[in-house]
Amino acid sequence: MKEKKKYVLFGFLVVILLLLLTSCGGRKEVTYNPIDRWHGIMDILVWPMALLMYGIGKTIAFGYYGLTILFATIIVRTLAWPIYAKTNDLSLKMQLMAPEQAKLEAKYAGKDDPVSTQRKQMEMMQLYKKYGIGIGGCLLPFIQLPIFLAFFQTLQRIPLTRGNQYKFDFSFLKGNLFGIDLFAKRNTSPHQPWGYQHWGIIIFAALVGITQVVSQIIATRRQKKMKTESQSHLPSYRQPQQEGMQKQTELSMKIMMYAMTVMMVIFVYNSTAALGLYWLVGNVYTTLQGYVGHKRSEKRKEKLRKRI
Repeated sequence: MKEKKKYVLFGFLVVILLLLLTSCGGRKEVTYNPIDRWHGIMDILVWPMALLMYGIGKTIAFGYYGLTILFATIIVRTLAWPIYAKTNDLSLKMQLMAPEQAKLEAKYAGKDDPVSTQRKQMEMMQLYKKYGIGIGGCLLPFIQLPIFLAFFQTLQRIPLTRGNQYKFDFSFLKGNLFGIDLFAKRNTSPHQPWGYQHWGIIIFAALVGITQVVSQIIATRRQKKMKTESQSHLPSYRQPQQEGMQKQTELSMKIMMYAMTVMMVIFVYNSTAALGLYWLVGNVYTTLQGYVGHKRSEKRKEKLRKRI
């Protein structure tokens, strides 16, 4: 259970790091050379992302910024699919391990002395080793963060290149999408009424929040259903029960999940409309990704069972 607390703490640290790297709290406009000049370690990922979007915009997107974001998001998320597959494998391994874990919990039920506790921990470690479960698998989802952060930074810099004679000059892109300028932010002047651009970004922010929550709810329910099915052959008294620490960890994960959703909505509300489109497409893709992964889970579980 201490390891689970470490994972939760690590997740919170990642969110804080994300906020710091993207300068969420700052109001100053970026004034550095957006693409051409080295500006920091993140440029290692920003430059390839910018090149990818430049190439897509010049070819299959026909010069439309909206299509460029759509295709780039699909390509990047597809390339990151193996990370998702490994994470899904971890979940399946946990389900396969559940019956043996239940036996172990029953074996040491009510035995809180130091010797029994130590033996239980050792047997649990052997169980993790048998099913190939380690801390590396739990941290796999966080590998995607630098990629998505690079995408975010690229979208922030692209409007600054237009008409400024940079190597990656995105002036050729058409930014209008249903009357919304993807290169522009909402109207922040208190003396001007809210226009179409302002309401468009608000709609984007709302859709991002809704699709993110829906995607998370579907994923959570799917995991609970799969867990219930994997333990259906066990009598109720042998099924592992949630302890106080497990419930606390689950609550912490939910809080972090919804906190990240709120953060995403705030980012979209305070950024160019392009960010809203990117996260909206990403959320829809993630939901479809989860559906495809769920359909393949049973076959994958059988392969893992035979291998173990």
